[in-house]
Amino acid sequence: MGQTGTLGNTATAPGRLLLDALGEESPARSLSRLADSPRAVRLLRELFTVAVRRSFVGRDPRDVTAYVRDLLEYQSQPAAGELAREAEAVIRSVLGEPELAYGIADRRRFELICYVVGDLARPPGVPTAELVALVHQAEWRIARFSRPPQ
Repeated sequence: MGQTGTLGNTATAPGRLLLDALGEESPARSLSRLADSPRAVRLLRELFTVAVRRSFVGRDPRDVTAYVRDLLEYQSQPAAGELAREAEAVIRSVLGEPELAYGIADRRRFELICYVVGDLARPPGVPTAELVALVHQAEWRIARFSRPPQ
């Protein structure tokens, strides 16, 4: 990782935007700039879901707490307090506890999703092929859930 530019081929323009942002020096900041693209934001949310579930399903909830602390320290943010509680709630919301994130404003939720997804590129980072596969899986989820019922 750590390079600028497209990391791999993807089927959609939003997928390419996400991969480009993840290849930037500050992925979370680059992802946050996609806020004006509803399709990119939708894909980012799906990518967040895919990545969190792959990382935390079946693990101890304390692993989420430790991850949030490490992530916020890396982002030079306070690793305790309201931001940490909200970050943990957003992560745990896709692990089967959606009620934890009900009171979190959409803007804050988006910021936290950008931090978590951007963290995929943190050195040493997720290998490029795996990152592309995660984006493909998120694209597939959108396509699957967008189909009219048969």
